[in-house]
Amino acid sequence: MITLQTHLLSEVAAGHDGPAIPESKRAYFQERFRGRFFDFLISRFLLEQTSGLTKAKLSRRIGKSPEVINRWLGAPSNLTLDSISDLLLGISGEEPEVNASSLLNRNPVNFDHLDENGTGSARAQLDRSPVKPKASALDGIAQ
Repeated sequence: MITLQTHLLSEVAAGHDGPAIPESKRAYFQERFRGRFFDFLISRFLLEQTSGLTKAKLSRRIGKSPEVINRWLGAPSNLTLDSISDLLLGISGEEPEVNASSLLNRNPVNFDHLDENGTGSARAQLDRSPVKPKASALDGIAQ
């Protein structure tokens, strides 16, 4: 494991009897998860949009106001499990399947090659979802 990964995951790697995981590290992984799930929802919405789905239709289908749909699809947020279920059901008739992977024992990854400057996008580097549309991808979408 490279130094950054070792430092980032030191409390996790210590096991069940290790030190408390600091709030800042938990917040980092919470935000990362929200971002990944938001990207997943947006990718599903954009895919179904090609078949005629609009925010207005989604709003009607799941009984939520257009303002709520705009908020949910506008930026990553702390959605409830019920909200996620409603969105997936209304967008694509799907339900999420839960799976997790260990943060430990992963191969180190060097993302410096992702752009000419060697800096890469932090979000693109960390997220592994196959489709990464930006929140602004919904700008101008018909309600």
